[in-house]
Amino acid sequence: MENLRQLLYSDLARQAELEGRLGERPGWARFLRRLLHHRFLPIVLCRVSRAARLARIPVLPELLTYFNIVLFGLEVTPRCEIGPGIFFPHPSGTVIGAWRIGSNVTILQGVTLGAKTMDLGFDFRLRPEIGDDVVLGAGSKILGGINIGDNVTVGANSVVVDSVEANCTVVGIPARKISKHPPRNTAEVAT
Repeated sequence: MENLRQLLYSDLARQAELEGRLGERPGWARFLRRLLHHRFLPIVLCRVSRAARLARIPVLPELLTYFNIVLFGLEVTPRCEIGPGIFFPHPSGTVIGAWRIGSNVTILQGVTLGAKTMDLGFDFRLRPEIGDDVVLGAGSKILGGINIGDNVTVGANSVVVDSVEANCTVVGIPARKISKHPPRNTAEVAT
């Protein structure tokens, strides 16, 4: 439970940082409003669903995932390990079937992370792994058992089917590298 609390605190702190509210000292009403915000509540549901799965509580992970789909249009498998600082500026239309997502990842609307083929058994070898400090542009698709390195930007509507090295930007169908850049300071990421 402590790990869940730390993850949620990190997620909330990153959201405040990206929205320019870092250092604010909110009262209870403002804290509750942030907690129930459409950018943060889907993350809470994902985190609690994952914690319930790890605690082997039957039915609850699937129920929370279903609520996330119905309320926010965001489907995240409770099997996906998500690092601290995840941010969904607009969660609708996003499907996350990756096996691991790193720290400080920004995922815009309509992103799909999953297998290239039908995989109802959730084979980790067929699922993507996303590194730290990654930005996944709106509508991008990351498919198959590939690795997206740290500090990668995937352009909007790109389809990534091969692993991507760290510190670069990829665009297109299929995605190809268009630039290499130095490691990013996560405070500079704008949505």
